[in-house]
Amino acid sequence: MLPSQTLHVRLEALRQQLAPLANLDEPTDEQRAETNRLLSEIDSVQTQFRAARAIEEAEAEARAEASGEGAERRELRDRVGFGDYLTAAVEFRAADGAAREFADSLGVRPGRFPLETLAPAPELRTTTDADAGPRRPAPWLDRVFADTAAMALGITMPSVDAGEQSYPVTTAGAAAAQRGRGESIADSAWTISTTELKPTRNGVRATYSREDDLRSPGLAAALQRELRMSLAEGIDRAIFLGDSGANENSADITGLTTAAINEVTLTQAAKVMPSSTLTAFTGLIDGKYARGLGDLRMVAAVGAAKLWEGSIANEAAENQTLAGFLRTAGLSWTVRGEIEAATTADKFGAFIGLGRGIEGAAVAPVWSEGELIVDPYTGADSGEVSLTLSYYWNFGLPRPDNFRRLKFVA
Repeated sequence: MLPSQTLHVRLEALRQQLAPLANLDEPTDEQRAETNRLLSEIDSVQTQFRAARAIEEAEAEARAEASGEGAERRELRDRVGFGDYLTAAVEFRAADGAAREFADSLGVRPGRFPLETLAPAPELRTTTDADAGPRRPAPWLDRVFADTAAMALGITMPSVDAGEQSYPVTTAGAAAAQRGRGESIADSAWTISTTELKPTRNGVRATYSREDDLRSPGLAAALQRELRMSLAEGIDRAIFLGDSGANENSADITGLTTAAINEVTLTQAAKVMPSSTLTAFTGLIDGKYARGLGDLRMVAAVGAAKLWEGSIANEAAENQTLAGFLRTAGLSWTVRGEIEAATTADKFGAFIGLGRGIEGAAVAPVWSEGELIVDPYTGADSGEVSLTLSYYWNFGLPRPDNFRRLKFVA
């Protein structure tokens, strides 16, 4: 998945969070603070989105122009969508016309489709009913996924071509020092490590009935959104929690909950104390990876977020909550579901990215070719068709020193 696509999903999730706050007639101070935080983050993500799109378009144009196919490929992209490949798969045939030309131009093999076609694209379809004339279907109510948060933490998510991905990083090197006249400069060894990432398969499956396909004009678009959101959320969840569900060990994903990164801890007594909580975060300021609280990119678990929002920090100061106290000090965070709902011993409260030099410190490459398998046979007696989308990705930490996790202890 392209960075711009992930940012678009993130932007929509932030807007959904903002909507109920924006409609409040008399918001509290905390609700105003949260509104301001969301507006600030939306502005930041929009800037990142525009920058990512500009970079991707420039890179795509440069690659295409190098092969003399720039204008033709852009024209083809405007004419095709995931639905073209979905229809071909359902009908057990290869994609044809512009869809085939577009796939061929990207080097996508027959029977597969470009993941780029899962990019968010607003659709408004007019359908025709023989009795009622032209009509518009009511908005489709999609499934709500947990908010994606890996990019907010500082995870780099490049779209990559075929081949094993290699991410080198310098772990040690020379230290500069003054030398007097005639003194030689000592030789120093440089230490370089390399993180090698091979594609591992992840998949999502959707089943629909033939009756629904004929009855619901928005089904194809809804399935496209479902697959796109599930793809983005599945990668994001595995980055935090890992995934060892495959029988083959090489397909396992080691997430941030078990990766070899340093921890900061809070005891059960200290977790509701403002000074202790703030000290845990200020302890991450090392002048190297983090110069201040503003360099901390934090993703909180639901349990920790509820604890901070629901704990009174100082009753004498207008009942300020612990969350309000931390925000006033300069901290901000986004909340991701499914990490942890409790704050008891050995539970994780948050993951923190130390912002200096964080680009590429953790990577989740997505290989740019997907595979769609249509199965009308297994559920044939019930009139059901199953769609299985497979995509390939991996996750690694070339430089784990840029990341921390907050853990509650006894």
